[in-house]
Amino acid sequence: MNYETKKLKQEIENGNFFINNGRILQMLNVLSGGFKKLTELKFVLSDVEEYEIVRSIDYLYESGYIKLRNVETGKPTCLADTSFKYLSAKLTADGTRILVGKKTDDCIKL
Repeated sequence: MNYETKKLKQEIENGNFFINNGRILQMLNVLSGGFKKLTELKFVLSDVEEYEIVRSIDYLYESGYIKLRNVETGKPTCLADTSFKYLSAKLTADGTRILVGKKTDDCIKL
């Protein structure tokens, strides 16, 4: 792959990343009321590869827009410590601020 092809591929992946971040926040908002299993989000986002969802979940968690917990123990956790299939997520106040336009993030496209 030449430089231009690599650059174009990266721009496409980044665009998908920004869109996926927004979609995940919106889904968690629609499914509000508590923690939602990430496997349920994956089912709804059937057009998105699991590695892309994981990448977005990691970004949203590290940015403070979502909380993660282990579905078996109910304890707070992160992707580094718990398998994707055992995670549930919930919006934080900052995640809600992103959705209502009171906060912006260049890596989230709504």
